[in-house]
Amino acid sequence: MAAWSATRDFQTDTQLMRQLDKSPSQIQELRSKAPAPVPQTARALRDASTDPVASGFDALDQALGGGVARGRVTELVGRAGAGKTQGCLTLAAACASRGDAMVYVDTEGSFRAQRLWQVAEARGAQNSEELLQRVHVLRPQNREELLAALETGVVEERARQARAALVVVDSVAAAARGGTSSGRSDLIDRQRWLARAAAALKRVACGADCAVVVTNHVMADLKAQDGCDAVTAALGFTWHHAVNVRVMLDHVNGRRTGRVEKSCSDAESAFTYGIGSAGLMEAVEAP
Repeated sequence: MAAWSATRDFQTDTQLMRQLDKSPSQIQELRSKAPAPVPQTARALRDASTDPVASGFDALDQALGGGVARGRVTELVGRAGAGKTQGCLTLAAACASRGDAMVYVDTEGSFRAQRLWQVAEARGAQNSEELLQRVHVLRPQNREELLAALETGVVEERARQARAALVVVDSVAAAARGGTSSGRSDLIDRQRWLARAAAALKRVACGADCAVVVTNHVMADLKAQDGCDAVTAALGFTWHHAVNVRVMLDHVNGRRTGRVEKSCSDAESAFTYGIGSAGLMEAVEAP
């Protein structure tokens, strides 16, 4: 009850009795039903934490402290062709190959079951029918449909029923830019949509105890020095603060590099990667 002492200072039992026309016993009953956080020790939280969802690509998993964390939203950011979708398919293949279900929300029409199986097979999977049966694909046609699927619990319920370890949304940027208005009105609507989508994604991650991975596009970094081809994550400050972990994927002059730019639990780190039959994989140095 100590957590509610501040609330009692603002609204005494007498004040609530007058405002709500309730008896003292009814006020006490209402207080007992009010949601309040239950204190936990750091040790209890540590012991209750579940294993992250590993991609099977050691460099990425090590950078993320073992894999993509459950209960959080992890973002893959990069230019076109950087490997964002390949990263999602790599995670999906690894997840399904271990016998876990996953939900794949495809907003760009880029999901291909054949490519998913190619990645999984290259990593040792043997039964395509069983593996593909574990992957639940949802294809919203616009941002309104995506938000409805998130807020009404369609995605979370499917993840719960399937006991999914992973939910992928590829991509948030494509959906966010699919509005019908223009100019400042569209910008305001988009930021509101992003705030609601971010909150809903976090509910999915926590409610279904799964890892949520989203992809995002890039835009020119206006803070970079002149002549520098630097980019940063798109979608603005509202979205920037919504994700828990951000991994930037890039490819310049034939070299692919990834780096963890933001994380609530891991230090910033960098790695190199390639793209092949097994999805994201160890980079092969040119002879």
